[in-house]
Amino acid sequence: MTFARLSALLVALLCLNADALAEQKRRVFVVSSYHAEYLWSQSTQRGLVQAMLDYGYLDNPEQGVAFTRDDVVESEKAIVRKVWMNTKRRNSAKDLAETTHRIMAELDAFKPDLVLLGDDNATNYIGNQLFNTDTPVVFWGVNGLPLKYGLVESMDAPGYNVTGVWQAGYHKESVELLHRLVPHAKTFAILACDSVSTRPKVKQIQALARSGALPIELVGVVQTNSYGEFKRRALEAAERVDAFFVLNHDTLVDEDGNHVDMLEVGRWYLDNIKKPEASHEGQFVKEGMLLTANDSGFNQSYAAFEMAYDILEQGLNPGHMRTTTPPRGPLMVNRIRADMLGISLEASRDVIDEIVNEAVALEL
Repeated sequence: MTFARLSALLVALLCLNADALAEQKRRVFVVSSYHAEYLWSQSTQRGLVQAMLDYGYLDNPEQGVAFTRDDVVESEKAIVRKVWMNTKRRNSAKDLAETTHRIMAELDAFKPDLVLLGDDNATNYIGNQLFNTDTPVVFWGVNGLPLKYGLVESMDAPGYNVTGVWQAGYHKESVELLHRLVPHAKTFAILACDSVSTRPKVKQIQALARSGALPIELVGVVQTNSYGEFKRRALEAAERVDAFFVLNHDTLVDEDGNHVDMLEVGRWYLDNIKKPEASHEGQFVKEGMLLTANDSGFNQSYAAFEMAYDILEQGLNPGHMRTTTPPRGPLMVNRIRADMLGISLEASRDVIDEIVNEAVALEL
């Protein structure tokens, strides 16, 4: 055999070996319901990256940075791809149908070993395309019980190829923290957009109020996707309540039907409403709202990847893996908002886990 033919044979063998190694890598496809700039998405991305580092699916932190930037990464262990549904900005029936079709085509071409679905719309629209197939699916961030999408038979025994992590909501704890910081507050109203993420939370708070579990009385709900109506009713409510519970405000539209960015809504609220508020997630405290018992996006995606790891590496069957909700994150208070409202934090430092010194909405 000539040297040239031997060299060619060695190159071919090396290529075959490289292809075989690539085939052995775990292929994980991630779908986010939202967009990369959304504060909740940034939190869940950090949790996902940290979990992949901790469980060896990323080789180093630099790969996590690259994945966050490029939405794709290849490590010694895995090939991971992420796509975005952008449903905070585009959520009409036509948008959702087109987005689902596009993502399913990309997913089929990628041929994943497992699919991770971030939040409600991904879980509902993509999850139902994959339901009862051979592809394991793990969701995170579902608001309220995940039974509503028909993907699991029960919380303890999902029964099919889908399981995951859902948001229990720490609304009671958030209101209790509000009462601790502002003991004179006796009444509050809910402010929210009207979205798939928000509706379960409104119902949860209303149920807590009816049961007498809250230290402050719920006296009203403002829930709309009209930015003009949101502003008008918020100002009216501020005249008759002591505080607010601010839920998601990220699907509002102006009078021309254009999406209004959450931070723009937050900026208006912080400039015009001078009442203390609780919220349900850390993203809103970073935005500038006063406080939360954080239903952590980081914890949601981290726990979901742990389940994915057990499926891929331990051979667990998702149909036998009970759905779960992680423990809450820290009790967070925004110092900037507290100063705006004349609220001292000194007497409550023993119960505050994290003080936030930024208000992203006010930086617009």
